[in-house]
Amino acid sequence: MIKSTKLTKPIEAVYIHIPFCLRKCNYCDFLSFAQPQQMAKYVEALIAEMALAVNQFEVQAKTIFIGGGTPSCLPEGLMEQMLQAVQRCFVTDALIEYTMEANPGTLTEKKLQLMHQYGVNRLSLGVQSDRADHLQILGRIHSFDEAKQAVQMARNAGFDNINLDFMYGLPGQTVEQWKYTLQNAMALEPQHLSLYQLKIEEGTVLDTWLAQGKISEFDDELALEMYRMAQSMLAEQGYGQYEISNYAKAGWESLHNQVYWRTDDYLGVGLGACSWIRPLRWNNSFDMDDYAAQIHKGRLPAQEPEHLTETEQMEETVFMALRMNSGLEKIIFEQRFGQLVEAVFAAALQRCIGRGWMEETDTAYRLTEEGRVLGNLVFLEFIE
Repeated sequence: MIKSTKLTKPIEAVYIHIPFCLRKCNYCDFLSFAQPQQMAKYVEALIAEMALAVNQFEVQAKTIFIGGGTPSCLPEGLMEQMLQAVQRCFVTDALIEYTMEANPGTLTEKKLQLMHQYGVNRLSLGVQSDRADHLQILGRIHSFDEAKQAVQMARNAGFDNINLDFMYGLPGQTVEQWKYTLQNAMALEPQHLSLYQLKIEEGTVLDTWLAQGKISEFDDELALEMYRMAQSMLAEQGYGQYEISNYAKAGWESLHNQVYWRTDDYLGVGLGACSWIRPLRWNNSFDMDDYAAQIHKGRLPAQEPEHLTETEQMEETVFMALRMNSGLEKIIFEQRFGQLVEAVFAAALQRCIGRGWMEETDTAYRLTEEGRVLGNLVFLEFIE
C-alpha cells in the first residue's frame, strides 16, 4: 500500500486504464479482456479510486490519457459516468492535452459527443492497417472504411487533434503494401501518426501461430526498409519524427507520452495502472476482484512499490530520453541528480559516440540515424 509520498511539485500527468475490449487482438499482451458483464462494477470502482487518489496526492493535471484496452467500448451511460468523474477529479484550468483511445469499430457519434463535451481534446484511433487480410490476421474488429468514417465523425464532433496507430512488419506484408498503407494513412490528414513494428509477444495468438508454423518471423532487413520508407514519406508530407515510433505535424506532438520519455512523475488510475512518483514506482492490483475490494475498503489498490535507486533513475532518465529525436538535455539531468551526465556515464557516452550511434550538441546528447535503428543496443550501454 502506498503511504505518504513526498512531492516536490503537483503531479501533472494522469493515466486512466480501461481494460475492456469487445475482442482481444491476436498480438495483444496488454491487460485487457472481453468481459462486458464486469464493466459497470469496474466503472464504479474506478470512480471511487479517482476520489481516493485526489485525496492522497496533489494533482494539477496538464495531461490526461485514457487508454486500454478499448475505452470506446464502454456503453454510453458508463462512459459518461467515467468522464464526469474525471472532470470532477482531474480537469482544471491547468489541463492542456486530454487524450482518449478508441477503436473505429466501437465509436458512435454519441460517444464522440460525450468525449468532446467533457473536455477530451485528442483522439487516438487504433487503425493498424488499411488491408482486410492484415486486419484479420491482427484480430481487429473494424474495417478500414470504418476507420475512415470514424475520423470523419470525430472531426464532425469537433476533434482537431487526431492520432492514428498503424503497424508494419506484419506476416506476409510487402514493402509495396506498406507504402500504400502510408499513403492511405496520410490521406486521412491526421495531426499525428504512431507507427509500430509488430512484435510477437509470448502468450498471444500470434505466438501460438508462430510455434505452429502458420506464420513466420518477419525479416529484420525488410522491417528496416519499411521504417526508413515511413521516415522519408512522412517527412515529405510535413510529419516530423520526434520519437522512434512517433510522427507529428509541427505543434501536435503528444505531450502526455513525452512525460513517460522524460521520466517525469505521473499517476496511474485503474486496474493494473502504473504510477511513477520519484523514487517510487508501483502498479495497481491486476486482479479485478482484489482491485474492487481494496477500493471498497477505502484503500488505493496499489501493490508494493518499487524503490528505484539513484543509479536506476539515472539509467532510465538517459535511455528513455534518447528515444526522442531531441535526446537527453544535459541541464535536465544535472538539475535532477546534481551531477553532470558526462561524469556519470563517461564510458558509455564515449562508446556510443565512437561507434556513430550518438552525437553531442551544446545542450544535449541524441541518437544518430544509425543509433535510432539500433535503439535497444544503445540503451543497454547505459544499464549496469
